[in-house]
Amino acid sequence: MTAEKRPGEDPAARAAAAMHQIAAHALESNLARLDRLQSAVLAAGSGTLLEHEQSEAAHVAHQLVGSAGTFGYGRVSRLARELEVFFQQDADQEAVAASAGKIALMQEDLQGEPDY
Repeated sequence: MTAEKRPGEDPAARAAAAMHQIAAHALESNLARLDRLQSAVLAAGSGTLLEHEQSEAAHVAHQLVGSAGTFGYGRVSRLARELEVFFQQDADQEAVAASAGKIALMQEDLQGEPDY
């Protein structure tokens, strides 16, 4: 299936616009994932994170690993991997505090420009 070319329309410009739209959608999704992870870290800190929520948080972190890396947020991807591991084990308060700090760094990075 090929798109019709309109007179005066540059294919490279169309491709760039499409990539920008895809990246914007990914960023929105990644910020939502980060909000879910932040809630899970807070619940872990208060001892109210249920087992299925912990498993779900590990899955969300895994999704963030791939998406953030794909769209040029290398540190977010690395920190998300650490959060994935965090949610796969029982954590003490020190690990919870470290994870909260990682969330803050990730939020900061996602508000900035990608690494590429």
